Amino acid sequence: MKISIPDGPEVIIIGVTDQVFTFKDDSGTEWHWNASAGMRIADASGRPPSAFYPSDHGLDIPQLLRQYPDLDLDYARKADTTKPILFVPFPGGTSVLIDGWHRLAGAILHEMPCLLCFELTEEERDQILVLKIPPKAESPKLVPMALTRSRQAPCPKGGHRP
Repeated sequence: MKISIPDGPEVIIIGVTDQVFTFKDDSGTEWHWNASAGMRIADASGRPPSAFYPSDHGLDIPQLLRQYPDLDLDYARKADTTKPILFVPFPGGTSVLIDGWHRLAGAILHEMPCLLCFELTEEERDQILVLKIPPKAESPKLVPMALTRSRQAPCPKGGHRP
């Protein structure tokens, strides 16, 4: 849920049990979507899920591990592959998987040819966007300094020369 504070920022309220998925694009922009809210929207929409064929996208376990290094394959083997996975549309005609990485891995591990998926509309995707962080500016490059050491008395209080 989004609320606007008069003359203030828009505040996004999420449930304490909601799962937020973070994606960093090629430009370095971080996108944070409320995947739980996205699944609620997809479920409530009444539209049927589509079939998703991992092999059509060149997906296998090594590819998934490159994209999601912390993927727990033991957990994936037990994941409920009957529950649809969830995508959001992304610029350039691509989509981002925001919910169901373990279900997808489980389907691949169990050699299932396909699993069910939902893809939100752009409007629905925007409704569940929690935070978008632009790329970080490059830090200024630090250069080494040559220190001159004086054999005088220690630095006076406050660092000022007498």
